Parts: sequence; C-alpha cells; structure tokens
Amino acid sequence: MKKIKSKKIIAVFCGSKSGNDSIYKKETKKITKILSNKYSLIYGGGKIGLMGIIYETIEKSMGTITGIIPKFLNLPNIRQRNTNNLIIVDSLQRRKLLMIKKSDIFLILPGGFGTLDELFEILTLNQLNIVNKPVIIFNIANYWKNLKHLLETMEKEGFLYKKDLKNILWINDSEDISKKIEKLN
Repeated sequence: MKKIKSKKIIAVFCGSKSGNDSIYKKETKKITKILSNKYSLIYGGGKIGLMGIIYETIEKSMGTITGIIPKFLNLPNIRQRNTNNLIIVDSLQRRKLLMIKKSDIFLILPGGFGTLDELFEILTLNQLNIVNKPVIIFNIANYWKNLKHLLETMEKEGFLYKKDLKNILWINDSEDISKKIEKLN
C-alpha cells in the first residue's frame, strides 16, 4: 500500500538575492509564515536573498523546512545554519530533480536565472506528462508580468497549447495562495 503523506510538501523556487524593493522580502516573509503552519517546505538551502528570508522565517516559527544545496555552494556564508535538515548534492541539476521529486506543489517567487531554470523544468515536465504537479507563480509587485506576457505570446504564436498555460496559477496576493493550495488538496 502506498504511504500517504500527512503534510503536503511545497518546493519554493526563489532568488539568492533579495531584489531592490523591500516588498519582495516583506511578501516572502508573509507567505512563508502563512504556509509554514500547514505545509513542509523545500528550498535551495541558502541563507542569502529571498532563500534566506524563507529560512529565517521558518526557523523562528518552528516550521518544517528542508534545504537542498549543491556541494560547490555548501559554504558557511551561503548555506543555512542548521545542517541537520540540509541535503548536499553533487550539482544544481541534482538539486532541482530532488526538489521536483520530493514536492507536491511548486511556489515560484521572484528570482533570476536559477529560478527561471527551475520553473521551466517543472513546466516542461508537466507539459510532457512526466509529472503532474501544480505550479503557483506569486507575482509580487507584478514582478512576473513580462513572463506571463511572453508565455501568452508563445501560445498565441502556436508554440504552446492553451492547456499548458491553464496549468499555471498566477497569484498576486499571499492570502490567495493559501486558498488556492487548500483547493488543490
């Protein structure tokens, strides 16, 4: 018999930088507090940038978090302080695949190339029916508006199917994320 998870696991893909506007930190902290009471989180294992905000917030709220970090980033000035809940892997690719395997839902916060890489990996795996896991893009301060426009253009020009876009949940408010996740359960 398949083991049933008692608590859904949410992978959070986000930046190792905090961005120029304090709204990114504020909203990251807010959504982490909301989710940490009900869900376990997996993230990139860092204590810097938005990842650091997630880690600090979970640590203070006594929530459940697992960091997954590649060896070359496993440095005291980068990795989370508590190494008891830190998984060290050989590469960024292995980190991404392990996060995808262990998670039930994906939450995308603002970030850079790494965040986009992680987002497009899960979107591609969903599109190819290799996995079937919800993706929520938290559009803090309209950060992802140009990405949404690009994806809509890709569909309009015949490079994506409408169903591929419908599988992405675009959320602008942290309170809505919790409600959407509740409906996914």
